[in-house]
Amino acid sequence: MTAERWFPTEGDLHLRISVAGVAFDYTATAAAVRNLLHDWRRKRWCTIELIRETVDDRRLLPRLPCERLFLGS
Repeated sequence: MTAERWFPTEGDLHLRISVAGVAFDYTATAAAVRNLLHDWRRKRWCTIELIRETVDDRRLLPRLPCERLFLGS
């Protein structure tokens, strides 16, 4: 399955960012995640996973720090 097929255009997503072997789970809007991935492709500074199906309730996960910066506003 391609990312374009299941990547939603709106709503919140669960993403996992791993830095130096430590994983951080966040919730962020689809637009912010898309922009984060675009930035990440230019310089890969961490590992990013999009969690499609999760047992965790996304409402309980913290929001992506500085999410507004990735929204372009």
